[in-house]
Amino acid sequence: MAKRKKDIKVKNSDGITRVKPVRNVGTDEDGRKIQNIAIKRSDGSTTTTRYADGQEIGQTYQPKKMRKKRVKKLKVNKRLPRKLKTVKAPTYTSPEVTLDDDAKQQVAKKQEVKKKKEERDARIEARKKGKGKRKVRRIKRKVVDAVKTTTRKVKRKLTRGPKARKVKNLVSGGTNLLR
Repeated sequence: MAKRKKDIKVKNSDGITRVKPVRNVGTDEDGRKIQNIAIKRSDGSTTTTRYADGQEIGQTYQPKKMRKKRVKKLKVNKRLPRKLKTVKAPTYTSPEVTLDDDAKQQVAKKQEVKKKKEERDARIEARKKGKGKRKVRRIKRKVVDAVKTTTRKVKRKLTRGPKARKVKNLVSGGTNLLR
């Protein structure tokens, strides 16, 4: 794979301009070789020059992308919709629905499933009825126990023992810590 050519940096009055390497675009109808040279200026604009067999055939200038201006939202009350006219409701009677045997079987199956689900939910609710208070009591007990132990732990950290004193040991010559 060919190594990519680097941009040529040119210093001028408005900063550093980058000249991109020549790009071979292809050939036109007449069989001429088309090449592009892009010049990127420091103000953000780009100029692309096209050449056909070394002769300039065109140039495009792309200015810097403009930043979209943010429109300030007006602080007004929410718009109310205009009052709608009272329109007479259309009268329509739908034709009677007739079900064939297959459709009737499906409807019956759906109703059966729904009934079984309701029965199961009722059984679960009946089982749950007396458990609520017990659970709350258990949680309360756990919280109380936790509070008791934590207060003891915090107290142990806060209450400091007597300050340690450094005493010189006359025999060994080192220092002992006395509490």
